Amino acid sequence: MNHSSARCSLGQDVRRPAREITDGSLMRRSALLLALSASFALSPLHAQKPESLQDTLAYTTTTLKLRDHPFMTAQVLAILAPGTQVRTYTCTQGWCSVTVLVNRRAGYLASEFLTLASPAVHPQGRGYINSRGVWVPSPQRTPDNQPPPGATAHCRDGTYSFSQSRRGTCSHHGGVAEWLSP
Repeated sequence: MNHSSARCSLGQDVRRPAREITDGSLMRRSALLLALSASFALSPLHAQKPESLQDTLAYTTTTLKLRDHPFMTAQVLAILAPGTQVRTYTCTQGWCSVTVLVNRRAGYLASEFLTLASPAVHPQGRGYINSRGVWVPSPQRTPDNQPPPGATAHCRDGTYSFSQSRRGTCSHHGGVAEWLSP
């Protein structure tokens, strides 16, 4: 029998039998290796989500309700337009804790409607995000000088505003000439 040499903690030489590899043990090791390889090959691979929404900038992919808690029945803080930029912090159980960049309003959004891809163009035309975090169309003129549906004020320069609050309405259009709705 072969012996190998090793030193014990006292520095003494200790002789012990070397482990012999037999045909039987080699076959067992080969079978075990083959079984492990097969189990990895047959097991489903769980793909990682290619994009991580944790602690980054993201955009809404559709109109979304910003909520004060991470569940569907929570109070709505704001309605966000598609393409609204938000800062995400943590995402768990389908909800992300976010801050809306234009107004610093914090809340929760459903993570399935957030993306890292910046939208090329706002899908609803020209507009802005108001102080409540809601997308509003920019003031516009009409060919017949009649108020378009949803207009709330007639501005002094002849455009119609869709503002949802009185503060700042028509501020870059000469001020309000006439309020169309209370």
